[in-house]
Amino acid sequence: MTNIESDALTVVAQLRAKPGKEQALHQALTALVAPTSREPGCVTYNLHVDVDDPASFCFYEIWRSRADHAANLQTAHLQDFAARMDDLLDGELRVSLLRHIA
Repeated sequence: MTNIESDALTVVAQLRAKPGKEQALHQALTALVAPTSREPGCVTYNLHVDVDDPASFCFYEIWRSRADHAANLQTAHLQDFAARMDDLLDGELRVSLLRHIA
């Protein structure tokens, strides 16, 4: 395992749109992909939607380090999205921070 793999942080973030807010959440999440993908330390930043539930979204992210992910959370585009979450999300944002082991 290379050093980047041992230091890398995998993030799985699950979000659910409020009823009637599916398209608005989809657009807001899609708008995060390009700027986040260009950030230093971002290895992978993929947005997914549940094939059977269009209100359920998931980000699958790989960051070079936990510090790179922490810096991402302070960017203007993430802070702008965070300010809109109460209006768009049904329930809490669920985030898992994972380390690759095999």
